[in-house]
Amino acid sequence: MSSEIMSLEMDVFCLLLLIRILYQMYINREQNDHRNYFYHTIAWACVYLFMDAIWIMNVKHLLTFNKIQSGIFNSFYFCSLAMLVCSWYIYAQKTFHSTVFEHKKRLVLTFIPLIFFIGSSLVSYWTHGLFVIDQAGNYHRGKLLPFYFLILFAYILYLSIKAGYLSKKAKNYLYQKEYKAIARFSFLPFITALIQITVDHLLIFNLGLAYSIFIVYNYFQQNLISLDPLTKINNREQLDIYLTTKMKENHQKKDLYLFLLDIDQFKKINDELGHVVGDQIILKTADILKQIAHLHNCFISRYGGDEFIIVCERDKNEEIMPVFNDLQRLFQQSHEGLPDFSVSIGYAKYDESLNYIPKFIEKADHYMYLNKNVKK
Repeated sequence: MSSEIMSLEMDVFCLLLLIRILYQMYINREQNDHRNYFYHTIAWACVYLFMDAIWIMNVKHLLTFNKIQSGIFNSFYFCSLAMLVCSWYIYAQKTFHSTVFEHKKRLVLTFIPLIFFIGSSLVSYWTHGLFVIDQAGNYHRGKLLPFYFLILFAYILYLSIKAGYLSKKAKNYLYQKEYKAIARFSFLPFITALIQITVDHLLIFNLGLAYSIFIVYNYFQQNLISLDPLTKINNREQLDIYLTTKMKENHQKKDLYLFLLDIDQFKKINDELGHVVGDQIILKTADILKQIAHLHNCFISRYGGDEFIIVCERDKNEEIMPVFNDLQRLFQQSHEGLPDFSVSIGYAKYDESLNYIPKFIEKADHYMYLNKNVKK
């Protein structure tokens, strides 16, 4: 079996896989979610793989193009790959909360290389920049083609390096996981592209691309089962996994603290104001905890119902009270559109006597109820 036929089979397999992922993301996507930009990346990857399959069939003379048809096809082929990188860049920068989209000049400068090569793709039939089509309709490489691939990989590598750096610096546990998924994205396409360039007839770049997309999609699926559906913060299962890991670590240099929060008179709020208002208060509580996670590099989780848990690591000589004080300050502020509500907070410091998770939580729970009783 020739390498082109094997590559065609891989293209079809990867295309079917990505179409399935695209469909799943379409039915599960939410409005105003930055991950919708990743959906666009998959869509352009599907277009690119389809065009690549057509290109292989043309090489094997299963399809024949005249000069004009070949020119149109190759224009869209190179354009689709550039658009794939463009959509991936937008998704990654949205995930990074980059300010690049807030400054028009900076945004234009950032996209100039991509815009140039998208334009070059569309006019290369006449300019011979990325490709040359002879009178028989056969494809030949253009003089700008090496720069085209160099620029596209430069965008992807830049995003991976930035994601790796941000994953080390991120204070939010949820951001760390998504940054790591983005950082891994370029690895397989880069390696498979190098192999494809250096080893004749081994066309595996598209397989690396599809698998990298699958890795990021798999991260999204893991999030669906690891996040609380209402608040989009970690659920109880993720709390157990995180605490188990942290409690096994050596605590010679760091102290481990667990905060337990409970919304005061939450049953009364539900009974008198309705469950919709109750859900809004739970969402507001989760938003405040996200601020705490960002400020103090903490793990946050919905423990169940109206109870939430924060887990913080601190250096031996570092105070934990700033976390407690910020919690009180944020909950004491007025919450626009919501009735006044308060929370009771208790926290505990881990030691060897708290050798399993329920004991650790029980100790924080004890101090939380002392705090609740003071308010009565």
